[in-house]
Amino acid sequence: VTMARPGFDDAGRPAGGPGAATGAAAARDVVLPLTQARVAAVLEELDYPLFQDRNGDLGAMWAQAVFHIYLLGPDESVLQVRGSWHRRLALERLGEVLALVDGWNREYVGPKCYVRVLDDGRLSVVAEVSTPLGAGVSDSQLARLVQRGVGQGMRMMRDLELQYPDPAETSPGGMS
Repeated sequence: VTMARPGFDDAGRPAGGPGAATGAAAARDVVLPLTQARVAAVLEELDYPLFQDRNGDLGAMWAQAVFHIYLLGPDESVLQVRGSWHRRLALERLGEVLALVDGWNREYVGPKCYVRVLDDGRLSVVAEVSTPLGAGVSDSQLARLVQRGVGQGMRMMRDLELQYPDPAETSPGGMS
């Protein structure tokens, strides 16, 4: 076990010297347990369009996607950022959508993407990033994890928008 010397930080640098965090910056680097209140504060800090659904789960909504931020596991220490594309696809497109999602999952480390068949028979495309945080997380880390989850999910949503452009942008009869 290495112990910090008085007047020095854990990295062996003089306390308060160059590179030492002070005030609010230092508070953002304190590792604390993951809580829904901390997630809400980060969403507000990031100026994301925050909402809370009827189940009490937090989320943010954009034109192309709705993202929910879940705390999973028995101790709610797994942060999951899950985005659902704003449009639904016909069941007949299942093969091509699965091929698109499979290609995405092979090409990119994240997010994990999958297709769900909804009760009405339409398809929903989902992108999610999960991070276990049992040891806790600082506010600055939490902000980066939420940004990463949303950003990676929005990349997938952009690819869906390119593959399946809004039919209202096309004139009736397929003429542009």
